[in-house]
Amino acid sequence: MSRAPYADLREFIAQVDALGVLRRIDGARSHLELGAITEVAAGRADCPALLFDSIEGHAKGFRVFTNATTTPQRAALALGIDPALRPLDALKEWKARRSTLAMHKPRTIKAALFLENTRHGANVDLGLFPAPHWHKGDGGPFIGSGSIAVMRDPDTGWINASIYRMQVHGRDRLTLQFDHQGRHGAIIARKYWERGTPCPVAVVNGPDPALFIAGFEYLPEGASEYEFAGAIKGQPIDVVAGPVTGLPVPARAEMVLEGHLHPGETLPEGPFGEFTGYYASEKRPSPAMRVEAMHWRNDPILLG
Repeated sequence: MSRAPYADLREFIAQVDALGVLRRIDGARSHLELGAITEVAAGRADCPALLFDSIEGHAKGFRVFTNATTTPQRAALALGIDPALRPLDALKEWKARRSTLAMHKPRTIKAALFLENTRHGANVDLGLFPAPHWHKGDGGPFIGSGSIAVMRDPDTGWINASIYRMQVHGRDRLTLQFDHQGRHGAIIARKYWERGTPCPVAVVNGPDPALFIAGFEYLPEGASEYEFAGAIKGQPIDVVAGPVTGLPVPARAEMVLEGHLHPGETLPEGPFGEFTGYYASEKRPSPAMRVEAMHWRNDPILLG
């Protein structure tokens, strides 16, 4: 198989469902229950992917998808490799393909599915989305555990699209945790701040699985996660300019948040229980994003 068999996250979910490894769960609470159920499922021999709906306190259709690529079968599917292959054979195929991937520049189009619904300014309310409080020791709800932060280098125009965890701090505030000052997002933000200007950010929630994989690749400075995701899929990622920031955003994203990181503005972020099973850091100040607009598809899916 040379091409990923999905156009976006919901088509990937349909592929997972066709394999018989998707479980649907209604009525869970976003505070602790959703995270606990996810961890229990991840520890099972069959390790099903989970699609949560009718989450307590949220409208039906505002969903969360977890355990997306936690098995060799689903990881292969996300990479465009035959999920029927034995894990070792799938790994060999990926290693062979990885060394010869042909990059595809993103393709700019005019229409965006994530603009089916939009709110601006005082109408922004992050509480609309079921951001999970994953573990009892966490500092709060994290809407971004599988989200992409899109930023543009002000010097070169290079677009960085990497994964950073994102904690909700009220109606219109998020924190982005850059881990350390050497991360590309931190470097780009600092360039704006040193000019005394806010840094534009577009947060992609519910990204294409290929972009999710590209987002946690440690690509060199100047390299494009969009091009790497296109290489995985064998075709370009379709993007549109965000209405507020002008940043290129995947047209088939489930949810997009636009805003700015202002110089010197921080909020106490964390701690967060990592997938490795421990807390890597205590609560500490992290850059705070003023969310100026929120856009989402009908019946949006958050990738957790």
